[in-house]
Amino acid sequence: MSDLRLVPGIGAKKEEELMELGYHSLAELKDADPDELYFAACAKKGWQLDKCVLYAFRCAVAYAKDPAPDPRDYRWWFFCDEDSKKKGNTTK
Repeated sequence: MSDLRLVPGIGAKKEEELMELGYHSLAELKDADPDELYFAACAKKGWQLDKCVLYAFRCAVAYAKDPAPDPRDYRWWFFCDEDSKKKGNTTK
């Protein structure tokens, strides 16, 4: 288990996806572009993944950049697209 699992919402599956994309630690993830990670993960799978994967990647990158992250501030639904928030679509 890596320190990627410190990020709320990053469990074993998302950790594995990040590792398959070449990110094995928060330090490596710090300079990543979460949208590029999402598109790379989609390409690797061969289909479009649910948007919550993008939101989890956004959360993870933000967490990695924070020198003293408070886990209560990092939930994937805080990183949804604005149009999703307006629709109330935060429980997927």
